[in-house]
Amino acid sequence: MKLVVAGASGFVATEIIRQCLESPKISSVVALARRPVSTPPNLSATADASKLQGVVIGNYDVYPEEVKAQLAGVDACIWTVAITPRKARGLEFEQVRRVCHDYTLLGLETLFAAYKEGRDGNNNTQPFRFLYMSGVATERDQAKTPKWEPQYCLMRVSDRDSLV
Repeated sequence: MKLVVAGASGFVATEIIRQCLESPKISSVVALARRPVSTPPNLSATADASKLQGVVIGNYDVYPEEVKAQLAGVDACIWTVAITPRKARGLEFEQVRRVCHDYTLLGLETLFAAYKEGRDGNNNTQPFRFLYMSGVATERDQAKTPKWEPQYCLMRVSDRDSLV
């Protein structure tokens, strides 16, 4: 399985990458980030660091052809790109929405196209998998107003619902 970890330079993504390098079921880990990603520390003896391929993207709103080529044939993605609630407090909400919503939808579209490109001529019926990390305290019922960071929490659920 070729897996993309988007937002790969973050705290959670680093642990995801470490675990993926230890899994024999994953043949390739593409670490997609805005800055170079190195091999996580504390790898076990069973980990295979050669499976890690770092791909630097200028921003998640444009996928240059050389980036798309490195994503070709992807089987799955774990999307960790977001602005945390704490950082969101100091930003305009439209900027937060662009990162958390617009970049996610464009990323899914780009990765699904890369998945299909890798399937041309193959009869592989394995579905594309996309795991969206939305965070804690998100309220599924959009009629309810969360007590903590309501605009942010409702947006993250809206983002998740847009992906379905």
